[in-house]
Order: sequence, then C-alpha cells, then structure tokens
Amino acid sequence: LIHGVVSINKQYVSAEYGPHRPRSQLNREDAVRLGPEQWTWLERELKSDPAVFTILGTGLPLLTERGYLDKWLLYPLERERLLGLISRRSNTIVISGDSHFAEIQCSNTTRGPLFEVQSSGMTHNCLDMIPDLLCKYYIKFVSECDGCIVEPFIDLNFGTITVMWGSSKTAPRVVIEIRGREGVALHYLIDIGAEQHCPSKHHVEYQIVWQMIAVILLTLFLLAPLYLLSIIAVSLYARILIYRRFKPHSE
Repeated sequence: LIHGVVSINKQYVSAEYGPHRPRSQLNREDAVRLGPEQWTWLERELKSDPAVFTILGTGLPLLTERGYLDKWLLYPLERERLLGLISRRSNTIVISGDSHFAEIQCSNTTRGPLFEVQSSGMTHNCLDMIPDLLCKYYIKFVSECDGCIVEPFIDLNFGTITVMWGSSKTAPRVVIEIRGREGVALHYLIDIGAEQHCPSKHHVEYQIVWQMIAVILLTLFLLAPLYLLSIIAVSLYARILIYRRFKPHSE
C-alpha cells in the first residue's frame, strides 16, 4: 500500500450533557467520542498500515478551537489521544465537516505538519441559519482560528482531494480544493514528505478591533429592545396617571 484511508465518522457511544447547560456543552469529565472497540481498531489500523500518507476522516473538526462549533475539543481527553496517535505517523491529512463552512487548517507535530480540510455543507450552511452578513462577519473577522492557512469559504461547498502520483522513488503531491457554486473557491498543494512545518497562517488584520465592534453591536442589539420596552412602559404609565388625574367626574 502507498496510501490509506481511515474513517472514524461513526459514533456508537453516548455522552451525557451537563446539568442546566446548552446542548453544545457536554459534561467534559465523561465526554467520549469513541468506544473501546473503536479505539482498538483505530490504533491497529494506524500502526499496521505502511502507507506513504494517510487520509483520516472524522465527522467533527479536529484542529479547530472556534468557540461555537461542535468539535473534538469538546472531548478534550479523546482529542489528545487521537492527536497522539496521528503524531506518530508522518503525512496525515484529516478531512472533516459539520461546521457549515469550509477552511483548511494546519498544526505542527513531531512528525511534520498535520493538515485538516474542513468542508460542509452541500445543501445547508451557516447562511441558512443566521443572516448572510452576520455569518460572514463573525467567521471571517471575529472568531479566532490560529491554525487557518487560507481565508474560510462561506457558502455551499464540497471538498476534493486529488493525488498526483510520481515515480516509485518520488513522493506524491496532493491537491486540496474546496468547490462552491462557481467552481474552485480554495486551493492548496501539499508536497508529501517535503513540508517540514505548517505554512504561514492566515492573519486577520485588526482582529481585536473587529471583536470589540462585534461586542458593541451585540450589546446594542440586546439593549435596544429593552430600551424601547422601557419607553413604551413609561409612556403607558404616564398616560394612565394623566387619565386618572383628569378623569371627568360623573355628577
């Protein structure tokens, strides 16, 4: 074998949510993503497969630390275990989704860079759940992504991986693409075995300023209804007082 594909997309174990917490907040002390049999199988596959490079598929984003996503970070002990297994192998590419937008991330390990291609969805994305402008503004400018190497793509999309095989003595090259409604939206080339470190990260200029603006706008958004309600309440109360004071007396 010169390449391998490993999928851990299926989950057959359960996790309890903490008391009085939102759905996205798992009880982290007991949160598990994979069961014992799955871990045994995964460790065996990663140890026994003599692949030049490995594609590992998982339903949840592995590297991301964005605050609002369902991700492996909600299972911190299992995430560390999985990253430990992956770090023993060179040239691993993770494919994931469930984020409703697309991006490419990279993290340095002891065996070289670990790339993750995050792509979703083909029928729904974050633009379907919240307004277009708010979705793009939050993901591109407010939500921090330390591992992103390209600007995220926010629209319906799917990902492709193309392997360009060389001779028996040369390592292959992998082309990662995110495709949207109008064709290729993101493109990145990986030279298997040649890259020793992650490329330069995508940097958002003045991100702290954008975050402060978001906090101010959110505060105004939350306070505006309360302000209007208070004005209405005071106005109604004043009208009631005036009516009672100048109410005509019947003879």
